Amino acid sequence: MSLNAKPVPKPSSSSRVSRVGYVYDVRMKHHFDLQEASDDKEQHPEDPRRIYWIYDILDRSGILQKMHAIAVSPITDTQILRTHSRLHLDFLKSTELMEKSVLVREQDDLDSVYLCAMSLYCARLSAGGLLALCNEVARGDLDSGLAIIRPPGHHACQNKPMGFCLLNNIAIAIRDLQACNLANRVVVVDWDVHHGNGIQDLFYSDNSVLYISLHRHDGTIFPFSAAAESTRIGRGRGKGYNINIPWSCKGVGDGDYLYAFRQLVLPVTKEFAPDMVIVACGFDAAACDPIGLCNVTPECYATMTAMLRDVCPKIVLSLEGGYNLEAIANSALGCTKALLGVKWGAGLVPKAATVQEYTTLPESEINGIPSERKTYKPEWQTPQRWDPTIEVPQCFAAMPSLVGKQVVDRVVEEIEPYWQCL
Repeated sequence: MSLNAKPVPKPSSSSRVSRVGYVYDVRMKHHFDLQEASDDKEQHPEDPRRIYWIYDILDRSGILQKMHAIAVSPITDTQILRTHSRLHLDFLKSTELMEKSVLVREQDDLDSVYLCAMSLYCARLSAGGLLALCNEVARGDLDSGLAIIRPPGHHACQNKPMGFCLLNNIAIAIRDLQACNLANRVVVVDWDVHHGNGIQDLFYSDNSVLYISLHRHDGTIFPFSAAAESTRIGRGRGKGYNINIPWSCKGVGDGDYLYAFRQLVLPVTKEFAPDMVIVACGFDAAACDPIGLCNVTPECYATMTAMLRDVCPKIVLSLEGGYNLEAIANSALGCTKALLGVKWGAGLVPKAATVQEYTTLPESEINGIPSERKTYKPEWQTPQRWDPTIEVPQCFAAMPSLVGKQVVDRVVEEIEPYWQCL
């Protein structure tokens, strides 16, 4: 397949198209692990098929026909340098000319990052796709959207890549929006199961960005840093604008996340009054994810999306982690239904994964070759306000665990002096 190949936007009549957009570009699959390709290793969890699985389920459910496809272009050096150092960019540029043996040595010296000659180009596409979608939403041409992108970005720091991340997609998008005066106040809700250390570091002293992260922090999960603790609340002007909700064990689920949203995430977001909300949308807290080991359902992801959309209609979901292909596909489907306001039962119904493994498809699917699976062409309902109490009552009524409640209540106490709503 040509590196310039792009997905063809789905045809749709003007009467059926919503004000929800998406970005997806098959070229992003060309970032891959060289060692895996040559050493007969097991599949790396940051699998090139991740974005295809999400695109495929949205396509088969009939949802893409209701959405606007936004063209993807690689971001420029200038846009990258608003967030990252010249040293960081020069290193990534140097990898484009390295021989395979040198690339392997370089990636071995990094913290959980793999490299190939196409890695920087794919990272430019990933950040560029998110930025293009955010621009459409910020200008009011769209209400919301889903960025189906990789490599992910929330671990990438100013001076180094780490944790599967090369460029910090969300930070780059925010700095560009601010530079263009399209959005000055932004909330980032990071529900990836890993702490987004890169986003936190980049905005730690900045009161124009409210960063809220819900993540596991029990000493056994990346990035293994004290920066993920609830006591890290920002510095200087940014004090009180960094909120960490660190789950102290695995196994947290819908009730814990919804309790955190009701008690903390939603009221603080509303008080902050953002121009836009960007979700660092990792799905590795989903049930059956082999790394996150938590129990969040597609219904919960959809409900959290709907809750945030009701607080700030300008919302963009940007894919981060998530390593069970079945889980990320169904979770993304649920979130997209919430953005569109369509019936939960229309088309394919999102279901929780049942097998805890990285890959659940034949190897041929890595190149976007679909298997024989049923495609749905549902009679869509007119978009309406999405009511989780009707659509997914079993999720909406979920109660928090004792541990989850204790974590959230402790964070509320720590952050309370900075927010009137608490």
